[in-house]
Amino acid sequence: MTNEELLEKVKTGLGITSPYTDGTISIKAIAVKQYMLNAGVTAENVETELGIAALTVGVNDIWNLKSGEVAFSPAFDILMTQLKAVSLP
Repeated sequence: MTNEELLEKVKTGLGITSPYTDGTISIKAIAVKQYMLNAGVTAENVETELGIAALTVGVNDIWNLKSGEVAFSPAFDILMTQLKAVSLP
């Protein structure tokens, strides 16, 4: 899945139709995707429906940046745990 396709899926999940915030959402989506990959989720599982849902939750979690207050939600953590479990060899 390309970054452009990922952006469109995340925007759909967030209910955003305007291209106005594409740059911001794209940067956050790429960052969350890389976080997921670094945490042990396979690229294949990032692109599943559950993976895209988790990624969208992660983007939403880091949407409003306040210095020292950025954190992933418990929902994101639960989804990540499930994705890591199915990513094990």
